[in-house]
Amino acid sequence: MTASAQSFLVTEFYRGMRLDRFLQHMLPRMSRSSIQDAIDHRVTLSSGAEPKASRRPACGEVVTIEARPVRAPVGDLAIPVLRAGAGWTVVDKPAGIASTPGSRRPGADVATLLGMPPAHRLDRGTSGCLLLTHDAATARAFDLAFRAHRIDKSYVAVVAGAPARDTFTIDAPLGPDPVSRVPNKVMVTSAGAAAVTDCVVLRRLGDRTVVRARPRTGRRHQIRVHLAHVGLPIVGDLLYGGDERQFVRLQMGQPVVIPAGLQPGRHLLHAHELTFPDPVTGERVDVQAPWPVDFAASV
Repeated sequence: MTASAQSFLVTEFYRGMRLDRFLQHMLPRMSRSSIQDAIDHRVTLSSGAEPKASRRPACGEVVTIEARPVRAPVGDLAIPVLRAGAGWTVVDKPAGIASTPGSRRPGADVATLLGMPPAHRLDRGTSGCLLLTHDAATARAFDLAFRAHRIDKSYVAVVAGAPARDTFTIDAPLGPDPVSRVPNKVMVTSAGAAAVTDCVVLRRLGDRTVVRARPRTGRRHQIRVHLAHVGLPIVGDLLYGGDERQFVRLQMGQPVVIPAGLQPGRHLLHAHELTFPDPVTGERVDVQAPWPVDFAASV
């Protein structure tokens, strides 16, 4: 699968704006490094002028960005398409690949490989439904839908331990962890932002439990932190599952202790279902991602 090229007209409002800034306005979910890479390799101007970040396209000029072909960043890794519509695509993100560009593995992320920025993010170790956008208007529409709580996400997790009840809600505010060695790690703190997750037990497996988790809010690492907070860490989660030094070792390329059948860095959290309004028709779209092999083998 290859995403189509995107073209943007330079209107009076953008007269005199640098090309890189113009593209940041048109593609708000693309990182600066991805935009610079696109300018270097995939952007053309209708005037025929050479695209440079500092160039200021004239009013009326059309800026076109060609899509990247799908590439497999690790071995034969594929990124299946689950559903597509006007301006959007939902893919089944494999565990082990980032949603957006990062300095550690430049180019090996869904947004770069498919040429489509995501409307939300999944952690590298999380698999499942990831919503991608084709243009700035669709990205804005989904951003508004997320803010209005019109997009629902349902996850399935395998946790260590056994909940006392089959249904429970975790209401615990989340904020930065000031003592962690890991940047962007969060924790439950009274000074944090409100965060609520509804959970239902799907299957009990002795010392493990399969749980469906529906976040009412969209905080960073919310499900992982919430489940660990109530004594139900997600299997394979090196950052929130116990000793974060294991996660640090993983980042440094050193051996780590992991559950049997899992790749290092993989935690058993899967974005199973995504429901959202189509930006054009307004109809509700429901997409499900099948359980991956390593996940199914663990339950």
